[in-house]
Amino acid sequence: MQLSEIKEYQHRLVRLLERQGLAVSLGNDLTVLLKTYAAATGTGYVQLPFVVDNPKDASPLNFWVSFDDGNAPVALTGYRTLRNSGRARHVGEAYARGALYEAPKTQPEAWRSTSGPLLEPYSHYGYIGAGWVHPRFRGHNLAGFIARIAQAEALVRTGGALSVSTAMTVEALFRSGMNVRASGLHHLHVEQVLDGYFRVINSKTRLFLSYSTNAELQRMYQLELDMLRKGEPIPWLQKHDKSMASEILGEPNPVGAWPMEELTA
Repeated sequence: MQLSEIKEYQHRLVRLLERQGLAVSLGNDLTVLLKTYAAATGTGYVQLPFVVDNPKDASPLNFWVSFDDGNAPVALTGYRTLRNSGRARHVGEAYARGALYEAPKTQPEAWRSTSGPLLEPYSHYGYIGAGWVHPRFRGHNLAGFIARIAQAEALVRTGGALSVSTAMTVEALFRSGMNVRASGLHHLHVEQVLDGYFRVINSKTRLFLSYSTNAELQRMYQLELDMLRKGEPIPWLQKHDKSMASEILGEPNPVGAWPMEELTA
């Protein structure tokens, strides 16, 4: 896809939401995301991956997306765009060494350093998180819409140079299969990336990473853009759809993906 097509795709998604009475906002100040998330959910656990220690260091590649029904936010997400070091390494190692936030100096987190996609030197990669949908709006695939708008924005802001988009989830949510459904994040791959102490919740947990490459995201978006241009509904963005992204793209068993029966077991 050309960047102009990614922008068109994003614009068409925004128009669909506007016709449903939702306003879509994007912003660069992650402190706004943290405050809004805390007020909406009553929890602040999301702050660690998105905290900016020095506001002067804020990057235009980091941003938040919000849907509002005119009364209050009904869906939120944040996006961090990171740049790899000067050597190839896996995402697991990058996160273990403090890519998302300062690595703990006392009790080390149990990241699997060889988990996740291999990053080329100095490549851009992204982390989507702080996802939340108001209980009254769940079941309408707003998570899928906000993930698409955010990941498309990350592609645009990097000039198409985003190598991979990642997300992480605890085991219970991971096993729902949401991250690899076309109606959710529509990632094609999933791996366990941590098994043990995790600073965000200050306890032991199993953490899973899902991801899609730049090419895989753009294949999905091109397919959906073609439907939007024809005025056709996107089937897997209809209510309660549970289609797998890999099936839609003709990759029933991509490397790193788990079958749905294992996800929901």
